[in-house]
Amino acid sequence: YREQIITTLCDLISIPTENPPGQSYKECVDYLSSKLKELKIEHEVISVSRSTHPRFSIVGAQGRGEAMLHFHGHYDVVPAGSPEQFKPLVQEDFLYGRGSSDMKSGLVVILFMLRAIKELDLEIKGRITFSLVPDEETGGRLGTHYLFDSGFLPQDALGMLMPEPTSGVIWNANKGALTYKITVKGKSAHVGLEHQGNNAFERMVEVAHSFLKLKKDIQKRRTSLVVNPPGADRSVMLIGGESSSGFNFNVVPDRSFFTIDRRLNPEEKLVTAKREIIQVINKHKKKGVKLEVEVLQEGESSRVHSETHLGSILSQSVKEVTGTAPSFELCPGLCEIRFFNNNQIPAFAYGPGILEVSHGPDEYVKISDVLNCTLIYTLTALRILSNRR
Repeated sequence: YREQIITTLCDLISIPTENPPGQSYKECVDYLSSKLKELKIEHEVISVSRSTHPRFSIVGAQGRGEAMLHFHGHYDVVPAGSPEQFKPLVQEDFLYGRGSSDMKSGLVVILFMLRAIKELDLEIKGRITFSLVPDEETGGRLGTHYLFDSGFLPQDALGMLMPEPTSGVIWNANKGALTYKITVKGKSAHVGLEHQGNNAFERMVEVAHSFLKLKKDIQKRRTSLVVNPPGADRSVMLIGGESSSGFNFNVVPDRSFFTIDRRLNPEEKLVTAKREIIQVINKHKKKGVKLEVEVLQEGESSRVHSETHLGSILSQSVKEVTGTAPSFELCPGLCEIRFFNNNQIPAFAYGPGILEVSHGPDEYVKISDVLNCTLIYTLTALRILSNRR
């Protein structure tokens, strides 16, 4: 399938599914649906209406029986720095382009695993179910979260596999996330009459400074789980990932905002992280600072034991294909295995690609890794659903 895999991946990369805002989603889902129709694999397109940029997911199944193994992937990508990133480039074993690693190569793995099992007429005693979703890069509220809340995802699957770019390891845990947009209100005035205004930027600096004190405490917290690269074991508070103030240099700003992105280790609780942030906000509200708080995303951390049946079989398949036994590690970011783990479905991420290049200007994936992962997932599915060894 090598040439077909390359062609399919190039086609997907060429569809600029940037999120935000969520463009070209319909075009991408139509393409994926056409590939599934070619294979005569049952599936359904689920839409979530919005005034702009509607969301679409695909859910489907192959096989018959009560036992289910679920595969999951997302088709949205982070915004590109240049339109050139949506022009795929193949150089020997490397395929460059936005989404090549995170994670359109993973979608191709799922498609060609389904194709291999179908075309080889391999007997499975159960069903392979799958979901292809949007909005993973922005928290999954209208993607995976919506599918679970609406009953479109299996509640009793044997497990879930997600081909994220894991750099050769298996992720069996992920950090949680809590992202706030904090807006400080003031009063506008001409610079010559500054005394008549209320400088929102200056108030914002005071609020942000209080969060710097909290950040020092948060950074002292470490996880006991294995995670790479070194230093990623810390809890995280990123202040000012986005910020803005005013509209002209000679006008007192009446509004300023900044973001806080909090990443929690599995030993921490989301409710505690919320409380810490709200305490700082309330302290400034009591001083008379006018604040608006918007929650942009929130997600619990999760983890599953590496020695579950699915984890053991996946590890066995990886070693057989690559020659190296993979380690089990904590995903250093937010990962959608959390939705499944927190619904008592053991979930693991393993896929082609390198995390370090996934959102960068020279994102790439090795074609040989895509081929290997397709074989690994096929072997794992057969071993789970047919009691093969």
